[in-house]
Amino acid sequence: MIFMFNRAAAAEVNQRIAAVKVDGKNLVDTTPQIASTFHKFALETIKSFGVRAQIIDENEHESLVSCSLDQSLNILNRKVSLQERNTLLAISNNFINRAGQKFPGMNGLGELKDTVNQYIANHESHPEFRQAILWHRVATLTYEAYLQKLHSPRIDFNMLMAHASEMLDALPSEQPHFQTKYIMVDEYQDFSYLFFRLIMAVRRLTPNAHLFVVGDDWQAINRFAGSDVDYFINFARYFPENQITIPLATNYRSCHRIVTTANHFMLNHYDASALPAIPKNRKSGKVIFINPTKTKFDVSDYLEDGLADGRYLTALFEANPHLKHQPRKQVLSAAKLLKTVSKIIRRQPNAEFMLLHRHNFTTCPGMDLLTFARALEYSLNIDGVLAKYDFCQQVRCMTMHKSKGLEAEVVVLLEFEPEVVRASHPLATIFELFGDTPAAEYDDQSRLIYVALTRAKQKLYVLTSRTELITK
Repeated sequence: MIFMFNRAAAAEVNQRIAAVKVDGKNLVDTTPQIASTFHKFALETIKSFGVRAQIIDENEHESLVSCSLDQSLNILNRKVSLQERNTLLAISNNFINRAGQKFPGMNGLGELKDTVNQYIANHESHPEFRQAILWHRVATLTYEAYLQKLHSPRIDFNMLMAHASEMLDALPSEQPHFQTKYIMVDEYQDFSYLFFRLIMAVRRLTPNAHLFVVGDDWQAINRFAGSDVDYFINFARYFPENQITIPLATNYRSCHRIVTTANHFMLNHYDASALPAIPKNRKSGKVIFINPTKTKFDVSDYLEDGLADGRYLTALFEANPHLKHQPRKQVLSAAKLLKTVSKIIRRQPNAEFMLLHRHNFTTCPGMDLLTFARALEYSLNIDGVLAKYDFCQQVRCMTMHKSKGLEAEVVVLLEFEPEVVRASHPLATIFELFGDTPAAEYDDQSRLIYVALTRAKQKLYVLTSRTELITK
């Protein structure tokens, strides 16, 4: 059994197995289904027990959470503004996903309530926790209402995983159920309680199967989705039998300087005793720091004819006309950023680029990443550097989180200021019962920065006015 974290990876592994030849003959006649996602395996498991399940999609999930939130607010007889409701909706979404991992389904609801009540009892005498206590109460009621609205066969992914584990646990261990010699888990740094529970249920039915996991705790960035890097860091605690650790330190993607820069950052900000990555590519590569605030920019060009530097303001206003009404200083800063990135691409128009930002929004009000990408496309198009089709093929603009698993010849880190990439999310540490602490958030940020640094194969541009975050 091979467990992957997305369907594309599972399909690729199955195709690679199908291509294996022994003495000139294919090992298997057809493409095998050895590799699977956890969710697909869980779905096939409950189907084998005759259970019919319908996994709700993202839109239905959001609708259920929204209705459940309104129900919980009615129970508490609390009226809220639209802004406060949006905040509570974001909190409830996060809480439901995390609670569904640690306390899945109605079976876990009692334990969850006890845990929340204990948290409230420990903090209700402290006035500074009044808001957090309210959030816990609202989120818990919303989760209960959400579970009540999910009637069989409709379930979510967390309930799917829990049901599959429960069904496997009910089987007698004396009888063989799987002809399995090896159980392999990819991206093990993103392991969660529900994945652990499913693996343990499988292993009980295949006691002689060897377990092999592979991952990189420096790339564990999905704690917000329920992943727990502790399964990786303390592997022997969860699987205490004879275990062997094989270090896989070679980086096959990035040039030497990019790897050593990323190593330097993690050894100074995450784990000084860790084994650093070793670059397979001996080419030097480049790490280039550029301060966009120092980019020369003549605002009068826009008033004169919209040419020269004025075309960057034109590009921004074409992408979002509302930017004309934003503070002049911030729009100028956005124009300088746009000019800086345009110049980088003009120097190497045949390369593939990945533009990464910590958030979907920038420090300029009204300019999100989509607006910035549109302005960049417009700018490069009117300059004759990249046509629309070429831009779509060569330039990707996304958050650091979405870049995981991807790569590009040239990576540009946008607004890589400490106050941006190290900014504490206002909701990041409100749920201590899920392990949310300032220290955990700091480690999350460090691992996310490492992921961003190591997407580059040949050149890494860091756009910042302060280089100490990486160099010190």
